[in-house]
Amino acid sequence: MRRIFALPVLIAGLATAAACSSTPDPGIPTAHGSAAAGPSAGSGDLSAYVACIREHGVNVPDPAPGMPARAWIRQQAEAYPAFDAADIACHHLLPAGVEPPAPTLSAQELEQLRAFAVCMRAHEIEMTDPTPNGNMRIGGRLEHVNRTQLLADPAFQAAQEACKDKLPAEGGKK
Repeated sequence: MRRIFALPVLIAGLATAAACSSTPDPGIPTAHGSAAAGPSAGSGDLSAYVACIREHGVNVPDPAPGMPARAWIRQQAEAYPAFDAADIACHHLLPAGVEPPAPTLSAQELEQLRAFAVCMRAHEIEMTDPTPNGNMRIGGRLEHVNRTQLLADPAFQAAQEACKDKLPAEGGKK
């Protein structure tokens, strides 16, 4: 289960981090691709976040009343290529509970993520080593792409396929 969860989390985090290179805290761009439903949040709960997204040039609609905040965010990320960059800038305004806390990683898992980053660099994908919470940044030509563009990039797909065995395994076992 951990490996199944780790790969989408890693990819989503990388894609979000790739969307914008200047953030005040490298730990902020952690987008979790979990399928678990988040707490319901209507436009009142997300109003400051939505206003910030709009201030960053993405004209998003108001969330429907009762729509889970994570579902609304996912929809906007898919619909607006510039959303990921705005999300990074506005992430601190998300209501508590919208995003699960960053996973706690063991030293072994961090080392495995570092090996993954080394492998990705060997396959010509510029990627930083992981921070203590497992975040990594993509640089170079993929630095400002959104998640859809990142996952569609043939070089990224090939590198990810070649390096996936470096990722922490299910339950910490390889």
